[in-house]
Formats: sequence, C-alpha cells, structure tokens
Amino acid sequence: MAESRRELGDLVRAHLESVFPERAIARARVAPGAMVVNLPELAIFEVAPPAGEPRAPWLYVTAGASAEAMDDGYGLEFVLCAPSSEPLAAKLVAMVANLHGDPRYPMSLGQVVEIGHPWLPGASADHLLVALPGIFDPELEWLSDRERTIRFIWLVPITRREAEFAKQRGLDALQSRLGAARADVTRLSRESVI
Repeated sequence: MAESRRELGDLVRAHLESVFPERAIARARVAPGAMVVNLPELAIFEVAPPAGEPRAPWLYVTAGASAEAMDDGYGLEFVLCAPSSEPLAAKLVAMVANLHGDPRYPMSLGQVVEIGHPWLPGASADHLLVALPGIFDPELEWLSDRERTIRFIWLVPITRREAEFAKQRGLDALQSRLGAARADVTRLSRESVI
C-alpha cells in the first residue's frame, strides 16, 4: 500500500508540474502525524506563485486523499489557496484530507466545512466551501491514468454568514455572490458577500 501511495504522490506532482510549468513545486512541511491519522502517507505539495507575480496565491495540494475511490469511481484531492507561504495552510488541507479519509465524513461538492477557528490567523473566514476549481487552468480538475481517476477540488475560505447562505441556497448561489463581488478569497480580512 505504501508503494502505491508513493506512486500516487509522484503522479500528483507530475500533474501539477504539467498544469503549472511556471511554478516551483515542493513538498510542504506538515508536523509528523498532524491530524493525518486516516492517511499516514499523505503528502502536501506547496505550489509557489510564478516568478515575477508575487501577488499570485500559493497553492497547497494533497496527494493521497484519492487513494480510495468514492462511489462515483474517482478519488478526490484538495487544493487550498493562501496569500503567502504558510505552514498552517498545509496543515488545514491535511486536516480536510484526513476527514475525507474517514468513511463517516466524505467530502462532496457544495459541502461546507466548519473549521472552528479562522482558516489562517487574523482571517475573517472560518469555514471552507468544497467547490470546483474554476479559477484554475481547466486541466487541473481531472487526472486519469490506467489505474485511477482523480478529481481536484478547491477549498474556498468563507465566512460564517456565507456558510449559512450556502447551506440554505446552495453552492451555485454562493459562488455567484462571490463572483459578483469579485471577492479575493485568499485575503485574510475580507467582508462577507452576504
């Protein structure tokens, strides 16, 4: 099993290098055992902004959450954007992958995850919305090889009011509001769009 997970990490990294050829990609540091009890071989990749674009977000991407396919026949990996290189962002995406690795808590599109604290220190958002990675190159979303199919899902930091709105009105309604407000969801301190 460890060998296939190592291969999965290599597969995810190669996919990221293909989608983001202008970005440096490295394994993020997550404290050993930090909330990854269900996925002990989980890797997190830190994807730096392109050279010359310091305002572009950093990306934190899981490799290992998709080891077990869901009922739909594909596995999920998770992407989180952060305003800078941030070990706590790596820990947060690892936490979500760990939840997903527990059969009682599978992630799905439109789901709202309550974090219990700001997603990063000083942030106004304290929930995550599980959404399609529409802001990225379309090539990011799907990865298939002979053995597996993987879908990359975006974790969008949202406020408590936005989370309540999403639960009542759904993913599309909240994404429309975020888009109309041109909300920079990587900003730590931002007003709710609701």
